[in-house]
Amino acid sequence: MTLLTGLLMAGAFFVLAQSTSALAQEKLTARLDFTPAGPHAGLHLAVSKGWFKEAGLEVDVQDGRGSINTIQLVAAGQIDFGWASLGSMAIARDAGMRVKSVAGIYRKGDLAIIVDAKSNIRTAKDLAGKRLVVFTASPWMPFIDPFLKNAGMTRNDVNIVFVDPTAMFSNYASGQSDGVMTLGPFGIPIVNINRESRQVLAADYGIAFPSHGLIAREEMIASRPQTVQRFVTAVLRAWDYILAGREGEGADAVIAARPGIKLNRDVILGQINMYKDFIQTENTKGRPLGWQSDKDWEAAIKTMETAGALKPGKKPEEFYTNQFIK
Repeated sequence: MTLLTGLLMAGAFFVLAQSTSALAQEKLTARLDFTPAGPHAGLHLAVSKGWFKEAGLEVDVQDGRGSINTIQLVAAGQIDFGWASLGSMAIARDAGMRVKSVAGIYRKGDLAIIVDAKSNIRTAKDLAGKRLVVFTASPWMPFIDPFLKNAGMTRNDVNIVFVDPTAMFSNYASGQSDGVMTLGPFGIPIVNINRESRQVLAADYGIAFPSHGLIAREEMIASRPQTVQRFVTAVLRAWDYILAGREGEGADAVIAARPGIKLNRDVILGQINMYKDFIQTENTKGRPLGWQSDKDWEAAIKTMETAGALKPGKKPEEFYTNQFIK
């Protein structure tokens, strides 16, 4: 073999290897729960760092229209993976949607009532007589009465006003209401721009409702476990990287992924930082990111059954799996 022939053959093998690698990229879709925000940083960073690609995946990360819509699309097989409220996922599963959590990122409940930092509202009891805004499809809906009951009140003690979800934050920020019922660590960095605020957490009043994580349909978990493993591992790698003091890179990844949208970096970074307090529960300490606890799910099931959001008799293993958490 001449030197020229050898070089030509080596070049041909290189091209073939590159082509084979490109063909091996498995195309997937991942749907977020909302428009670009801090909680989405892990998925966007996994794209920008090439960690999905390293795992042999080509992932189309799409913005969402709420957790419920994302869950429906995953359940219908139109989307491969979803980033959604795991509490909402449990309710949807109980209604017949065969979806399950494959990683819990924010494991402490984030339902909260955001109030003015300068107000005298520090406990749920201080909400008496206050005007609170919420929207009709809010994850808060099944838990309003149990929350008030646990605080020693009823709906007669507060003024709950239903508004369009697009007007909720602006209504509160402009001073038209005393509080907004939403996801605390998501909403506070947004409203702080115009009205410095703090939160009254529903979790502090017996409302156990899991926050956000990754979901997939049962059929995919059973038939394509290696694909699920590669996807979950890449996302967790991104979140571990962000939480090791690189929150700014996470925020920048969100902004870079959506150059056509004027995003506020301070808001996105604020959300990433606030959600750090929601990653662990007492039952997940010492466990890897993404791992979920039977005890946490038992408390969540009890809360949802009491509120009438779940039919009685559910078990934790119906809603999640830790098989992809290493």
